[in-house]
Amino acid sequence: MSSMGGAPPASRPGSDSLCDEFSKAALGPSTSPSWSDLPIDILLSILQCLELPQALAFASVCTAWRVAATTAGVPGSCTPCIMSWGNHLEEMQLHRRYSSAVTCKLYHPADVDKSYGVSFPKSCFLVCCGASHGWLILANDISNLVLCNPVTMAMIPLPPVTDFTDVKAVCGGYHRGTYFYEAKRLAIWFYQKAVLSCSPSKDGAYVVMVIHNDSACISFVKAGQSKWQVASTLSCSDRYLDCAYHKGRFYTVTLKGMVEKWNLDGANGPTREVVVIARPLPVECILARHLVSTPWGDLLQVRAKPAVEYPDGIAFKIYKVDPDGCNVVQENVLGDHALFLGLNHSACLHTKNLPGIRRHCIYFSAPVITHAFDFLLQLRVWGGARTYDLERRRFERVVPFSDTKKLVYGICPSEVWITQNL
Repeated sequence: MSSMGGAPPASRPGSDSLCDEFSKAALGPSTSPSWSDLPIDILLSILQCLELPQALAFASVCTAWRVAATTAGVPGSCTPCIMSWGNHLEEMQLHRRYSSAVTCKLYHPADVDKSYGVSFPKSCFLVCCGASHGWLILANDISNLVLCNPVTMAMIPLPPVTDFTDVKAVCGGYHRGTYFYEAKRLAIWFYQKAVLSCSPSKDGAYVVMVIHNDSACISFVKAGQSKWQVASTLSCSDRYLDCAYHKGRFYTVTLKGMVEKWNLDGANGPTREVVVIARPLPVECILARHLVSTPWGDLLQVRAKPAVEYPDGIAFKIYKVDPDGCNVVQENVLGDHALFLGLNHSACLHTKNLPGIRRHCIYFSAPVITHAFDFLLQLRVWGGARTYDLERRRFERVVPFSDTKKLVYGICPSEVWITQNL
């Protein structure tokens, strides 16, 4: 990782002195100091004091430190950071160049005037399709998905895009239905969001669920399997907007508000339970729906929709998903927590130990949205990464972002929150 604007943001209180004490205790006054000789337990203790940008820098120091970072994975208590690949999308649009290696920008919310470069190995990054438990779900240069740990750069390939019934490999790219796509462009349109059930570093028993094919389908693959399994295909009048893992099960929500609970372990294939039935869409447009599993055990649905009565023209509302449907919750439901929504696996995190994160706010990065394309092009507050204050009902920009009006890709996400291992 290379710095693109200065030193990493300040670590947790006392962490620098802790590192000094660790090194003195490990090396002693009479030995020749060698940072690579620090014991693994000391290195792991240091890693737990760092924020994500520092952990990335830590892993690049030497082989011994990278081994420690590999063992620790993403710091378990780090503040969520935003990763942007808007510069990569602009390069693809303006110059039709697909870099063999891609460097994304990483921003820490406590110091958004600085960015840090996160470089990915050759051919593994076309776009990012999701982030869960500290891992990224990337589409590579042939539009296949791969799991990537941004600290260790460990890679886990997933089954190929040609597993999906409407995608066929041809010379120079793919046919999807009657359309031809270059191999390095299909993923921009084909995948809408991917979510992990748990960290692959944990016990290896992870499941990946992906929303794809213009948000009409959901498919999944379990660790060690070589084929995607289609769970559901919707009619053209509805679309999947989000999925989340909650209490051992995946849940999905559609544009019309249908919430489904999935059992992927059935003897006869995946089965679903409709928790909330679909309803006709209201006159106003629904921009986004997100499902969030909370630390206190609730499953929340967060809706974004146009609201002309508010200064920015958009409002978020929070509902609790119950067996009887969705119920509006009280205004202060989050308390000292904050929500992180977007391409990432939606998270509800306590702000006490998260420097720079404000309580009772929504940290939002734009997901893939195709059903409101024309409307979104009119909004100056859509796109990029922003905060939404639930009390003042106002948006504020978190980090700089590429103007979606300048991108021929349309409303194509270029930011994702990297959250801690939940």
